[in-house]
Amino acid sequence: MIKILINSVFIFALLSSTSISNADWNQVKQTHNVKLFRSTLEADQYISRIEAEVNAPLQTLIDVVKDPNACNKWLYRCQTAHHISQTDDANLYLYYVRDYPFPLKDRHGVLQIQVEHQSNGEFVLNLELRKNMTPEESTLVIPETFKAQIRLAKITDDKTKVYLEHQLNPGGKIPNWLKQSIHEEFPFNSMLGLIESAQSRRHTNH
Repeated sequence: MIKILINSVFIFALLSSTSISNADWNQVKQTHNVKLFRSTLEADQYISRIEAEVNAPLQTLIDVVKDPNACNKWLYRCQTAHHISQTDDANLYLYYVRDYPFPLKDRHGVLQIQVEHQSNGEFVLNLELRKNMTPEESTLVIPETFKAQIRLAKITDDKTKVYLEHQLNPGGKIPNWLKQSIHEEFPFNSMLGLIESAQSRRHTNH
């Protein structure tokens, strides 16, 4: 069984490596063993905290996040992605296009992915939008902010603890009726996609 705890919050603070511990969380959604909690502090900036136990090796999760061909399988509403450049295995850049609900235009950007091996054995993947590297396109919008930090801790050879912090400000005017949908569905479904992709890849490799 997949155990997931999702905490989501509107906030203007930048994403950091420390958890947000002073938020007043309220449960707003539960699907089987998937729970979504939210605390509203500010509007238009979206931060989520997610915990999950995934039945897949730690390295498999890293491979999924770094693979541009897997972007549309795990990152919610990602249409396409491809490598821009890669200095080494721990630092690469992807260009991606992300579909957004009507009436919003699709978003796109260059995403930097950095992999860090911690002294305690954990791996941290930092994903951050690089606006200055993103070309202007008349039919696409560059988000104001997109950051994610994925922390991976080995439980067994075939099981990994995943911690995800996800920050998103899509930019532009977001209709009020769409804010909650973006606030809940984007981080929630991205986490589910990461789990499904990693577990599917694990079975394929066996």
